[in-house]
Amino acid sequence: MKQTLRRELTNIVFLVLIVAAALLIYVLSRAENEEMTQVTAQTGAAIESAPTEPPAKQADPLGVPEAVFETYLATSEVFTAKQDRRDARAYEIIYGDSPPVEASLQYELQNGCISSVELTFALPVVPKDKGKTSIEAYLYESAQALARVHGDAVLAILGDALPATDAKDELQGSSVRFWAEQALLLKKTGEKFEDTQGSYRFLAYRSQGEDAQELICVLYLT
Repeated sequence: MKQTLRRELTNIVFLVLIVAAALLIYVLSRAENEEMTQVTAQTGAAIESAPTEPPAKQADPLGVPEAVFETYLATSEVFTAKQDRRDARAYEIIYGDSPPVEASLQYELQNGCISSVELTFALPVVPKDKGKTSIEAYLYESAQALARVHGDAVLAILGDALPATDAKDELQGSSVRFWAEQALLLKKTGEKFEDTQGSYRFLAYRSQGEDAQELICVLYLT
């Protein structure tokens, strides 16, 4: 009888210990879950309240919008500009009329604004002498007249066209005139001149075209 009571008592004690252990595990698990929930909520609130980095501001373009430059070309009082039918960004430039000096203009865009403009001048070819016929004499005189006005035309066209591309009005006229004068000093194919003013870069060089040598002048607005 005593052994039976002792066995039942042992079972009861063992059962109580199992229940107590289960209750302890449940309490600890619940407390851990509540702590994790609180930490997660605090972390989320911290992330939401953290200041966001403002988007990086893009630098204002140096070049004017394309529409502004097109309007300038159509209304310039220094030269006449005729748009190429095959290329909307290419123009034929005509300066003066006695005799006229012709050049070609082409520009590139970046985000809708002028990023570079290139002007190409065909250099006049002057015969060594007047020749023996009236036609040769006429061609000689015409070439001489064109050579005399060519330098003035380059100065005038560059002096008017290059500042017209500048959206910030920071491109100095004195710098443009200096660039044009240095470009006119180039005498041989392959010679070049390069200079900068702030963020503006100018490049001039002589190249051999199909019929004659060319003076090419490029302004980069980057």
